[in-house]
Amino acid sequence: MSLAPFGLTQSSGETPTSVTLTNVLPACARIGCLRSGKEIHARSIRNGSVTDLFVSNAITDMYAKCGCLNLAQNVFDMSLRDEVSYNILIVGYSQTSHCSKSLELFSEMVLNGMKHDTVSFVGVLSACATISAIKQGKEIHAFAVRRMFHEHLFVANSLLDLYTKCGRIDLSRNVFDRIENRDVASWNTMILGYGMLGDLHTAVDMFQAMGEDGVEHDSVSYIAVLSACSHGGLVDKGKKYFNDMLARNIEPLQMHYACMISMFGLHFLEHADSIDSNVWAALLGACQLHGNVDLGSWAAEHLLKLQPHHPGYYALLSNMYAEAGRWGEADRIRELMKLRGVQKTPGCSWVQIQDKGHAFIVGQRLEGLDPCLSLENTG
Repeated sequence: MSLAPFGLTQSSGETPTSVTLTNVLPACARIGCLRSGKEIHARSIRNGSVTDLFVSNAITDMYAKCGCLNLAQNVFDMSLRDEVSYNILIVGYSQTSHCSKSLELFSEMVLNGMKHDTVSFVGVLSACATISAIKQGKEIHAFAVRRMFHEHLFVANSLLDLYTKCGRIDLSRNVFDRIENRDVASWNTMILGYGMLGDLHTAVDMFQAMGEDGVEHDSVSYIAVLSACSHGGLVDKGKKYFNDMLARNIEPLQMHYACMISMFGLHFLEHADSIDSNVWAALLGACQLHGNVDLGSWAAEHLLKLQPHHPGYYALLSNMYAEAGRWGEADRIRELMKLRGVQKTPGCSWVQIQDKGHAFIVGQRLEGLDPCLSLENTG
């Protein structure tokens, strides 16, 4: 970590050079260490290095990435500026509620005789997408075409995002069809776009075409297609895609589970009597994981009708209630277990003593050994 040697430099009384500061400040930005960043800023003022363009840009970037755009703007206003200085703020403002500031800075660059680059276009297009400023977005698109930046993949993907979020999937498709080397972000944007606009079958078709084009699906790809399957009631396809995702060792996120719960919820309402216990158990487990107590209770009601003597399902339901702070209902489930004569299988452990393995449960003594040996409260 760059901050450690910098601390040693300070403690030894050495004055850090501009090169040192421009290496340390990005480390502060990456880990969000605003306090250390401010200390370095103050030190740069004391030793005069703040007037160095590279140092002032690094300070501006640090404040922007730490979410302090007001401080970043202050440094920007008092410092020398180049294209990098403007790009830092254009990108920074594009990720806040002050997106219009990105457009102002983009225009200001032209007035100051500076040239835009890929970062400038990506930042300002992101700002347009956030506030659905399609008119300004189209103007910037035309400007990018004149400067030949529209052929850059990052800019093209930003155009896809802009038009999709503005509901102009037709314009997105025109841009998409002209991209020569589409990456995973290009495909994901289109799949999500068609899904958001209700063209669910096209979204699924795009997901299939993505694989056929040799682009590997990622976590976002599966969120997009599972969302489309959920809204379209495509249960069989959704189950297939979810299983494919697991087979590719992609860890399911909350959004994946949310799509599956939503999809199965619609299916369950129509086909509750035909669902087997494994599916109900999977739904209950997902509800317990994400705190959806109401849906989990409904799933448990059907599950315990099918498997009334399975102790694990009672424990899962009881834990869900307990985690939600509904202790009365958690106690009720444990009483129901007693009433039905359901007993939880005690934990079992193994220990190897003198080259021989022994299995034991809570409170059990191991025969043939030292009588003082007792294994309590294990398992």
